[in-house]
Amino acid sequence: MLDRIPIPNPFGWEGLSTFSLLMMLAFLVGSYLLPKELERKKLDPSHSDWLIFLGILGTLVGAKIFFIFEIWDQVFIDVPGYDGKYSYPLTHWNGFPGHPGLWSSLFSGGGLVFFGGLLFGWLFITLYFRHHKLDVGAYYDAVIPALSMGYAIGRLGCFVSGDGCYGFATDVRIPFFVFDFHGAHPSGVPVWNTPVMESIMAFGYFAYFQFWARYQNFRKWSIGAQFLIIHGFARLIIEFLRVNKAVIPFIEPPTLVNIPDANGNPTFLTGYYWHGFSQSQYISIALILFGVYLMITKKLWLKEETKV
Repeated sequence: MLDRIPIPNPFGWEGLSTFSLLMMLAFLVGSYLLPKELERKKLDPSHSDWLIFLGILGTLVGAKIFFIFEIWDQVFIDVPGYDGKYSYPLTHWNGFPGHPGLWSSLFSGGGLVFFGGLLFGWLFITLYFRHHKLDVGAYYDAVIPALSMGYAIGRLGCFVSGDGCYGFATDVRIPFFVFDFHGAHPSGVPVWNTPVMESIMAFGYFAYFQFWARYQNFRKWSIGAQFLIIHGFARLIIEFLRVNKAVIPFIEPPTLVNIPDANGNPTFLTGYYWHGFSQSQYISIALILFGVYLMITKKLWLKEETKV
């Protein structure tokens, strides 16, 4: 893993973050693809800059908020010798000793949850569409290819930076899909390479939307609904291999369910297993159901009649 690209400098700066570089690349590729698709669909391409900006803003805000939801039980925790389970994290930047702080986690460079970014980006962009009285369905359909490519590149950023969105330990050895983890929480044990697996799936449905589906004259909202269903299924499946706590455990949870420090990470990974739907899986199911709802209520499997 390469968390940063070292650059010699007199200021002690660690170098360029590989995750940030690939995230920037994802948005640059999106800013290239989106106006072209708007033009092709005879929509106003001048809106693309605002859509990209609001997408970035929503990604940063939502991803951080949902990250706090994921680590809530680690931030607000009863610690012997400390009073104020809820007040202490609010008044102390780094929270309880040995536990992540609310504010330090919220404003740190790491800890981003994609679905939070997707939902808040969706909210910000929808408000923009409503404010300018734009055709919401048509514009959303145009955004999907760029969004799919951006997600595929962003997941590669997770892999090269070793930020932790990997799977648990496995004895299976499959090239590209299993690797010995030495990232932000090094272990040296073979784990499921979930970032690359998800990136491959995302590149796959980008190719589907970019090179086939958008030329099929589907009804308005159809491309957007298809994305919700396809991406929802992809994320639902990959979460069975990823390290994530269950919202409501279906079976007895592992002894350790929170990622420990580097010294304890090998034990954590080898003892971890899926024990119930994670936050991301519940959101995935909601996206799938909403996509199916749109397909059925708007009869989106039909195509528009070609005008002569």
